[in-house]
Amino acid sequence: MQPSRFTKVLGDVSREFDRPRDILDSDLLSREQKIRLLQEWELDLRELQVATEENMAGESASGTTAELLQECRRALARFGADGGDSGGAPTKQGGA
Repeated sequence: MQPSRFTKVLGDVSREFDRPRDILDSDLLSREQKIRLLQEWELDLRELQVATEENMAGESASGTTAELLQECRRALARFGADGGDSGGAPTKQGGA
């Protein structure tokens, strides 16, 4: 994917892709681009979970957030990148 288009997609991954598997299936993205998009989406989903717990979620928050987060983590694990189902991060934002 062209760098300028990639940067735009990176700003709102869920607008371009319905599911993390759509990123995996894309022939237009390099391995590195796929990892970056999945990591960004995972962060967005973690922040959405926090907002939901604090009753600050917008209309886009739904019961599928946890499912999408798990799918992102599994996809990242396929690349050997951060994520996967082994343990998870100490906080929802991924920090310690």
